[in-house]
Amino acid sequence: MLKKIWIEQLKNLYKNGEEMEEIIDRLDREELKVASVTKRAIAMTIDDFLISLIIVFAFSSEFANSKSYEEILILTNKLFIYIFIVYTLYHWIFIALYGKTIGKMVTKIRAVDVKTLDNPSWGKSLIRSVVRNFDEMFFYLGMAYAIVDPLNRAIHDIVGNS
Repeated sequence: MLKKIWIEQLKNLYKNGEEMEEIIDRLDREELKVASVTKRAIAMTIDDFLISLIIVFAFSSEFANSKSYEEILILTNKLFIYIFIVYTLYHWIFIALYGKTIGKMVTKIRAVDVKTLDNPSWGKSLIRSVVRNFDEMFFYLGMAYAIVDPLNRAIHDIVGNS
């Protein structure tokens, strides 16, 4: 019954509803469940917190020398490229190797390639990671898309075929 409702939603939301129907069939066949938006948000929060800690520790002396909120903002802007690289590497390596980040491990969810249902390849993981970083820079709008997507996929999931 749920599968029929999803297929109808997909036909309304997607031009290529047949491809989405195939994804749902594959997931059903392998008895995999789609992660809820709530679990995904919790995993994302954990990952962002961990990465923030890494960055603060890596640049602790610079942050300690900052005397005002304004100086911290200026420092953060100066460190932008390093922050972007750390976020990209974290998501890229963890998703390619394990199909999950530490946040996903805690919430017991994982990213899979929609065609193979295995961990996304190194290339797809990199694309997914970079798109996710841009999503974060624009107030998580790409993640907000997961709320309306029948498979709870964010823009970085769709672009990365995961």
